[in-house]
Amino acid sequence: MLSQVKPLSYLRTLHRFLTIFSLLFLLSAVSLAQEESPVETPGVTIHVVQRGENLYRIAQSYALTIDDIARINGITNTASIQVGQRLLIPLDSPQADPVPIIHVIQPGESLGSIAQLYGVSSESVLSANSIVDANTIFIGQVLQIPTADIALNGESSIENSTESALPETAIAINGVHVVSSGETLFRIATSYGLTVSDLQQANGISDPTVIFAGQELVIPGVQTQVALDLPASISNLQVTPLSLTEGQTGEVRLTTLSPASVSVTFNNQNVPVLTNDDQNFIVFLAIPIWTAGGIYPIQITVTPTSGAMETFSANLQVRAGPYGSQYITLPQDRIELLSTAVEDNELAILRNTASGVTPERYFDGPMSLPAAAAMNSPFGTRRSYNGSAFDRYHSGADFAGAPGSPILAAASGRVVLADTLNIRGISVMIDHGWGIYTHYAHMTERYVQIGDFVTVGQMIGTVGSTGRATGAHLHWELWVNGVQVDPMQWVQQAFP
Repeated sequence: MLSQVKPLSYLRTLHRFLTIFSLLFLLSAVSLAQEESPVETPGVTIHVVQRGENLYRIAQSYALTIDDIARINGITNTASIQVGQRLLIPLDSPQADPVPIIHVIQPGESLGSIAQLYGVSSESVLSANSIVDANTIFIGQVLQIPTADIALNGESSIENSTESALPETAIAINGVHVVSSGETLFRIATSYGLTVSDLQQANGISDPTVIFAGQELVIPGVQTQVALDLPASISNLQVTPLSLTEGQTGEVRLTTLSPASVSVTFNNQNVPVLTNDDQNFIVFLAIPIWTAGGIYPIQITVTPTSGAMETFSANLQVRAGPYGSQYITLPQDRIELLSTAVEDNELAILRNTASGVTPERYFDGPMSLPAAAAMNSPFGTRRSYNGSAFDRYHSGADFAGAPGSPILAAASGRVVLADTLNIRGISVMIDHGWGIYTHYAHMTERYVQIGDFVTVGQMIGTVGSTGRATGAHLHWELWVNGVQVDPMQWVQQAFP
């Protein structure tokens, strides 16, 4: 019986193998035939993805939306398609509304120059973006350019140079990335060769874990279409970041075609203009705490050594800072230091000291940390003292160093204040040139005097709890043009 069973089992196995092999051969033949001569399906065609294409460009070429193509092809990540991938394109779908082009207003652009770049009218741009007053547009604003008007007016002069410069996994139209469902800030940053911090600074994002589908992110460093409308005397204008933040520092860089003098006003206040020559200029925009979010004017006046004076005006956006709140309880013997008169007097001393602009720059690159300790209280936190209203803010960054531990100069510079103050206790202020000052407070001991020149990393004192302090720590401030700003921004990025 065994000798009969084995051949039967063997024959069955062989039959199954031959059947499967035949099916695989038939499928391969059909697939090969399809590759050589695609089967035409009514209402559908096949698009083979070429190098440099993305889903946005493909959708536009067929007058479809990205969702139309993603839906029929089962694509969940619209930012990731492969060269050679075959996409089903519905030909009989109802005509979708034209997909608008996204344009981020760059320094030196005007509404008229942007409209001219795309071959549309200024009125259509205003209408597409629900803008009533053309004078309210601002640098960094995201505009939608109506593509229907471009089609009616014929081809514009624009070429989409953005895509060829980007990784195939990233889609940024004119410097803007529209967040897809499931994307994270880390993934988006990586796809453009950036850091999460780069995207946070460019978009004023305080919490990198909170982004949403459909959110428009400005991608710094991405080549965009620019429609400059600058005076003849200005050859280049840059603003970093495009949107400013309360309590932080912005930077304006300006290049003139010929030697000139430059003056700048921001929000109707004169701002120091810095230069190492007579054609390249830098301006630091320090945004004070309590500045309301909104649009603020900047005006630049250029007077060439041989030529007529020219003026350029624009609007800059200021966003509210990402600051929390904190309750502080002072011991009874220090409550008198909460007096507004005491605070105002001390602040006036510091502001007067930090308002001068030394033309020589002593700092180079980012600031160094002033203590080898953890930061336990960031800049800008709204504070309530002994149950009062949150009507004060933390004007520096605190480092919880052990009593007597070293305090280090964050950059090279000259000591302009070495004194004992009521609130800040034993203190040192250093002038780093170009209107930049750092201040070190609550020291136990200080090792420098007014007029001393210190180098970056030099020990200037020790951590203590003098003045209005509840425990040993270093209170570290950074002043720009007489305004207190977040010192950690200057640690994380280099100015200029």
